[in-house]
Amino acid sequence: MLEYPITLVLLPGMDGTGSLFRPLIDQLGNGFDVRVISYPTEEALGYEALERMVLSSLPRGEPYILLGESFSGPLAISISAVRPPGLIGLVLCSTFAVSPRPAVTALWALVTAFPPRLAPTAAL
Repeated sequence: MLEYPITLVLLPGMDGTGSLFRPLIDQLGNGFDVRVISYPTEEALGYEALERMVLSSLPRGEPYILLGESFSGPLAISISAVRPPGLIGLVLCSTFAVSPRPAVTALWALVTAFPPRLAPTAAL
């Protein structure tokens, strides 16, 4: 039998911080024990590195639901496919199972070759 509240693990979209989940968390009240897994902002990581990071951050010894929003949808799908202990559900929110822009995906190696702090900025 499941005990309540269930843990809801939130994987953020492109911002990587999870701060955009605040309105959702406020509306959930005490219905869930919410955990947001934020991604590093000082380096660009690919899905494989992010998957390892998320897997090491998942709850241990308790049931949880994994929610992948936007960019994290494919990551959440991949993690649920390995069936980690405790995972009882998967929620996909405004996401895609494959890249909607394959040409951009082909350029990912170039993007990850340069640290974000070296990216050019537009002069206004």
